[in-house]
Amino acid sequence: MKSVASAKSISSISLKILSLQFIDVNAMKKSKYLKTLCIILFLNALQTFTFAQTDYKISFSVDGLSDSLILLANYSGDKQFVVDTAFQDKNNRFTFTGKTELLPGMYFIAGENKAKIFDFLISDSQHFSISGNKNKLPESLKIKGSNENKIFFDYILFLNQKQTERNQLLEFNKKFESGSDSSIMVDNRLNLLNEEVQRYINGIINSYPGSLISAFLKAMQEPTIPEAPLLENGRPDSTFAFRYYKAHFWDGIDLQDDRLVRTPFLHGKVEQYLSKLTVPAPDSLISSIDHLFELAGDNTETFKYLMWYLTIKYESSEIMGYDAIFVHLVDKYYDDPKMEWMNQTVKSNLIKKADGLRNILIGRIAPEMILFDTLQQPVSLHQIKADYTLIYFWDPDCSHCKQETPLLREFYLKNKDIINLEVYAVCMDTSWVEMKNYIRKYQTSWLNVNGFYSMTPDFRQLYDVSSSPVMFLLDSNKKIIAKRLLTKQMETFISDHRRKKNLP
Repeated sequence: MKSVASAKSISSISLKILSLQFIDVNAMKKSKYLKTLCIILFLNALQTFTFAQTDYKISFSVDGLSDSLILLANYSGDKQFVVDTAFQDKNNRFTFTGKTELLPGMYFIAGENKAKIFDFLISDSQHFSISGNKNKLPESLKIKGSNENKIFFDYILFLNQKQTERNQLLEFNKKFESGSDSSIMVDNRLNLLNEEVQRYINGIINSYPGSLISAFLKAMQEPTIPEAPLLENGRPDSTFAFRYYKAHFWDGIDLQDDRLVRTPFLHGKVEQYLSKLTVPAPDSLISSIDHLFELAGDNTETFKYLMWYLTIKYESSEIMGYDAIFVHLVDKYYDDPKMEWMNQTVKSNLIKKADGLRNILIGRIAPEMILFDTLQQPVSLHQIKADYTLIYFWDPDCSHCKQETPLLREFYLKNKDIINLEVYAVCMDTSWVEMKNYIRKYQTSWLNVNGFYSMTPDFRQLYDVSSSPVMFLLDSNKKIIAKRLLTKQMETFISDHRRKKNLP
């Protein structure tokens, strides 16, 4: 976490520059809504080019490249999109041309097999040429017409050279015992190497303010953490470094500069902030997400990236309670004018889904159900007197239910009196015959009701259930404390819940 580039940071920078992962289409289709959402986002990105006023002409000549066609692609968050294609001409050159200006960011060319060849920048010029030898990258790369790409290629070459020196020093250091004079000498040389890299990076940042390469390198710098203050007992505050690091994590990163969205870097920082620096609880994550949107300000492109990524991440999350994050995104941001890019049908479907989840979030009072039992008598969920009430949605033809019901029955009989537990089992089949046969077969002595014979609204809409088995756990006040767990997980959850409340 020091300001100077460590030996580890040299390696990570190289990996970020030289790595490539093509679009995982299946991951973007996690729900019927997200499938359409991703298509709209992609079409919207294409439409963005329509209103630009200048063109681009970028030529590549790469010796040793056997492909007759290459792809021009750009980064967008954690994905990559093909922007253009070019065929090899009689001079073994590939030329990309277009009547609309490319959005600034980091781009790359890839062969017919989609393997990346090298990265470059779209920034100071959109009329330039690059030449090189495929078997001698990056040292063979030559640039004409773009000073910023020359700086970028020189930076990559310098970094690779220093990485080689670092590896040689680490290998050499294996010969010496840790703490010996020779080992200390190698460690000092590694520190000098890191300082040399940092001076080089600082030189670019200071010499080319406002450039994409400067913004990119500045964003990759880690906060410099001062010494921890002393507590009243005279010891250093052990939590200071983490708190300071998180508080200053975004100091060098301008989220209002959407050029960074089109690099392979920003998405990793967002993920690190949410998964490593934020407590994995819905309220904490919501606070961090709101902070990201505050930092993005009025930048439409950064807003669009954050909303696209976070909607996908939390709308389909299987982590209990994270649906509250999705509902928060809809409630707080979907009326924002910056959401005009989203197709109205997709937007309406997502809002509808959030509306269905809002009343069954963790911490909410479970919606009342008054359903009829096998004697045709109404049974109110809210009138059940128990410390824990487990709602069990099941179906007679469900194969998973046939596995789960015996497990739940065993747990129920063993614990119903010990922890004052009741099960409100909702049959998701209209047939009384099928329901009663199932009850007799599995000898379920809990409260059995049929979901389709009701004095309250449709249980499927109330609880957002369309499949089985599904369970909701309520406390004595009928507040939802867990959901969509199965018996073994519920057993562990109840045990932990009782322990936290100091119950026997």
